[in-house]
Amino acid sequence: MYNESPGVDVTLRAVLDSLTANFSDFEIIVADDASTDDSAEKVARWATRDDRIRLVRLERNERFGGALRAGLAAARKEYVFYTDFDLQVGLECLPRMLGELATADVLTGYAKDHVKHANWRSTVISWVYNSLVRALFGLRLRDINFGFKAMRRAVYEQMTLQSRSPFVDAEMFIQAQRLGYTIKEEPVPFSMRQVGTSRIRRLDVIAWSVFDLISFWLRPARRHRKVTAPVLAGNPRPYEVGGSQRG
Repeated sequence: MYNESPGVDVTLRAVLDSLTANFSDFEIIVADDASTDDSAEKVARWATRDDRIRLVRLERNERFGGALRAGLAAARKEYVFYTDFDLQVGLECLPRMLGELATADVLTGYAKDHVKHANWRSTVISWVYNSLVRALFGLRLRDINFGFKAMRRAVYEQMTLQSRSPFVDAEMFIQAQRLGYTIKEEPVPFSMRQVGTSRIRRLDVIAWSVFDLISFWLRPARRHRKVTAPVLAGNPRPYEVGGSQRG
């Protein structure tokens, strides 16, 4: 989350309503990337009223990757989902996604029914970026930076993410692939942002993403021991779900 004040109440109400309807045990983690408006204060008031909501506030702006890492590091539940703060992905898909973790270690969504990109420039940037990541790292996904991911916390804890830009998404999947974890794509409901402004395709963000991509490509691959996570049997309740949101 960065300067999302107009959408704080709408987002947290929607998330609480959806999770309460589907899960008996969950937490909501909002990772605030040193917002300069009052969005963090609004989240803090929600957290005071409901202890299932937690605010992770960075003292200085760490950009997308830094905020995401801080949010994921704070997760305490067995399963972790993260998505954009503007909720472009409908959360009604969460129970199904949790069930898919019975056959995959890491999940990523892709837009099920709608075109994700608002204009031709966005489409071209996404195509070039995805093509570059596929060519350099052999990562075969429809939309590497799609803002909806899920995994077991034990899997995330095996990763050593360093990127501060949106390349952190690709870094996560590259490391998961090198560790031998199963990666799976699932269609999810998607809608365009309704409140606030996306910063993901600003020129400075693109430049940092390219810098992180090249830095990671030049970095020697580190080998880690794969941890076998417990298999989710059936579709039981209660679930334990943790999540981090970004913006």
